[in-house]
Amino acid sequence: MEKIIVEGGYPLYGGVAVSGMKNSALPIIYATILIKDECVIHNVPRVSDVYDSLEILRLMGAVAEFCDTNTVRINCTNIDECGIPERLVSKMRASSYLMGAMLSRFGRISLPLPGGCNFGARPLDLHFKGFEVLGAKCVEEDGIINIFAKERLKSHKITLDKISVGATINMVLASTTLDGTTVIANCASEPHVDDVISFLNACGASIVRDGGVITCNGVKRLHGVEYTIFPDMIEALTYACAVGICTGEIEIYGVVPSHLSCGLSVLKTMGCEIKEYEKVVAIKAKKVFGTSVTTAPFPCFPTDLHPQLAALLCFAKDGGTITEGVFPTRFAYVKELTKMGADIYVCGNSVHVGESQLNAACLDATDLRAGAALTLASLGARGVSTINNVNYIVRGYEDFVFKLANIGGKIKLI
Repeated sequence: MEKIIVEGGYPLYGGVAVSGMKNSALPIIYATILIKDECVIHNVPRVSDVYDSLEILRLMGAVAEFCDTNTVRINCTNIDECGIPERLVSKMRASSYLMGAMLSRFGRISLPLPGGCNFGARPLDLHFKGFEVLGAKCVEEDGIINIFAKERLKSHKITLDKISVGATINMVLASTTLDGTTVIANCASEPHVDDVISFLNACGASIVRDGGVITCNGVKRLHGVEYTIFPDMIEALTYACAVGICTGEIEIYGVVPSHLSCGLSVLKTMGCEIKEYEKVVAIKAKKVFGTSVTTAPFPCFPTDLHPQLAALLCFAKDGGTITEGVFPTRFAYVKELTKMGADIYVCGNSVHVGESQLNAACLDATDLRAGAALTLASLGARGVSTINNVNYIVRGYEDFVFKLANIGGKIKLI
């Protein structure tokens, strides 16, 4: 088993380039199911979820492979509705995008329950309700999801009960090639949703966003395209939190600053000096101060930065509070931080963090972002820490250890 070894206490200096957004790459990979043509997709991060998604498509009959360092070639012309592998689907939540794509192309799908990070219930009810509005029937039995339509799906107005990235994307996938116009209300506004829409429009779709409403004007056919994925905003903000913890000064390259606005705004209130350029953010930190935030859908503070901010608050004067407004039980990392001596406790859907002197410990990553948070905390702690369950971290961060080492972190993968 791989482990990350971190010697804490060193400031960070230099530059780090951000990879493509995992949360865009995965739904775009599954969106290619709608296209009987070749797609070439650039800026795809080499992370395990991407490798597993490409393998799923291959096992279903597609051509799906890296043809360059961060470029994939996918052709789903000969894809089959059978052969969806449970061992891969059960590893990641993003496999749920097979539902919208396969329902649109074949009118049915039988899918093992998707897996993913375990930080609380993430039911698929919103997805099922939306599919049923379009005319499908959804049945879950013995760990298998069966979705089918006796007749061709029909365009309709769908209003999501709550804002959900996954449900929004699945409704778009299911509606892109329907006859007529489908209106999806109460939609998620995250950049990766817009990335998927931009990709589909480049393939010939007619999808328009107006605030929280997405309108899909159905088209008969989509064509292949060459497309570049957005940079990963959570990866960029993770490195920004690392500088707050370790002190120092770095430049983060290849970003879209507007995607980072809320996260950077919070870091500014904590005392970080931040300068924004066209595709670069420079961040400098000496001593950081406490703050309180609530996670919520974009453009508010992202839930995927919650654990990293909690790690940063351990080093902040007067600490702070994070109230989790998206996944109310996302606190598995708290037990691990207490091993390091963190003054931290959970009350309801909030975590309260006091300024702490962290010491090295043997830690277990419990999910993707928790693993990142423990790595950052270890960079700022006294002594040498070990982080286990590295498989969680490599699911979503490309060359995470290498990039942190390249800006001065005393960190290695063994």
